[in-house]
Amino acid sequence: MDALARGGVDTQELSRRLPGQVDTALRFPTRITPAELNPILNEAALLSGDSNFGLRMVELVTTADLGIYGYLMTNAPTVREALDVACRYYPTFYRGATLELSTVRGTASIIYRPKVHDELPNLHDNEWTLGYLVNLIKRGASADWSPTRTTFPHPAPEDLKPEDWAELNQVFGTNIHFDHEFVSVEFPVDALSYGINAADPDLLRVLLQQAERMLAEIHDDGTLAGEVRLLILEHLGSGNSDSAQIARALNVSASTLKRRLKQEGCTYRLLRDDVVRQVSQKALSDSHAPISEIAYRVGYSDLSAFDRAFARIAGMSPMEYRARARRRNRSK
Repeated sequence: MDALARGGVDTQELSRRLPGQVDTALRFPTRITPAELNPILNEAALLSGDSNFGLRMVELVTTADLGIYGYLMTNAPTVREALDVACRYYPTFYRGATLELSTVRGTASIIYRPKVHDELPNLHDNEWTLGYLVNLIKRGASADWSPTRTTFPHPAPEDLKPEDWAELNQVFGTNIHFDHEFVSVEFPVDALSYGINAADPDLLRVLLQQAERMLAEIHDDGTLAGEVRLLILEHLGSGNSDSAQIARALNVSASTLKRRLKQEGCTYRLLRDDVVRQVSQKALSDSHAPISEIAYRVGYSDLSAFDRAFARIAGMSPMEYRARARRRNRSK
């Protein structure tokens, strides 16, 4: 709702017009389906007077706003790995739709498939979804990159101003087709190899592996501790991984979080230490990233503070742990 307000939407009026849908979006943001989201976006476009409101959401909703889903894509080394993550986890975080990445004879394509076709036009949802993926590719390409072909199942928007068409062309290219079977973008397959992150690729893959493992654990055990561990990992690099921040992300008070974790036989401090230990140890042993970069990724801008924390958690310095890990790897 904050993003809608930043886009010029009177959110109180929106809640008055669509109380049920807005309540669902606020309470279960990762469970909302395209059919539930479309009325909100269509009404928001009317209230804001913005014909390209879906594209505006691309600007207003940052990767950080997407939680662990955004974290996974942010830490992908290449466009292909980022899109693979986007496709693999889209149904997990956003119910009711799938993303598919395919390559055929030098052309890559991404297809967005809502599972249920809504009677309302999906224009803004389609543009938001595809626009976000185009921007993801642009991180590895260039600011003026655009797809070679874009297709939408909805009719061509009526009465768009020239500047609105120009914005559509800037994002989706000039080869846009409406009333098509699919929501899709096509582009040269070479774009999949573009790097989108300057950090050590082995370190980034370690972060991806840890997040994916924690996601699997949440699915298997369904505990609050598992969910907290995942949120800690998501927030580590931003420096906002204290218990108060995690409690806000869970929509509970800090005292409630403490009490519920105690019922599961753990504390926030133990969970955070365990996440820092696992990520740090894996990064030290499986990547050549500088220890200072690893420290930053797990929430320590000061290297000496990371050295002390790691020694407390693991019983030795990061340098000593890396040396031992490399000796073990050479002996295998």
